[in-house]
Amino acid sequence: MTAIDSGRRSDRLDHARRLAESGDLDGAAAIFAELAADEDAPDRGEAGEGLSVVVERMAERLLEDGEPERAADVLLEALSVSAVADPARLRVLLGMAHLEMACAQFAGAVEDSRQEGADAGTGALAIELLARTLPLRGRDADAETVWRYGLDHPDPALAEQVRLRLGRDVRPAMEGVEA
Repeated sequence: MTAIDSGRRSDRLDHARRLAESGDLDGAAAIFAELAADEDAPDRGEAGEGLSVVVERMAERLLEDGEPERAADVLLEALSVSAVADPARLRVLLGMAHLEMACAQFAGAVEDSRQEGADAGTGALAIELLARTLPLRGRDADAETVWRYGLDHPDPALAEQVRLRLGRDVRPAMEGVEA
């Protein structure tokens, strides 16, 4: 690499930073990812840090906007770059995106359980999984609403199964540890 090439890389890194500061996170992420993926790049570490920061912001915004699938895609792409900084944080965000997608699927299963002839066990399971997952995303009031829906369900078999599921203690028994 020549001094000119090194200067171009620094210019690109600066350009990516300016894009991020101006709000063009997609453009910044693309440049950071390209530089971070280049094993010979002298500023690979800085690019990996920039990629991590930008992708974290993008994922958080996408989750806030109700787009967990897009958040997951962005995070997976960034995690495929070995030089990305703070992969643990990005993996936690990826897990959060998957929780949101799981909630959507559980909610869909709850809706499907309204159909005549739907399996009460499947409906009760969907209600339990949704109600137990929502608090992980800070949605306690929604979880209570889901439990209440299940307990008041017009199908008595489903309502009874929900009642039994609500009463279960799902915490693992751990010796010497108080809950």
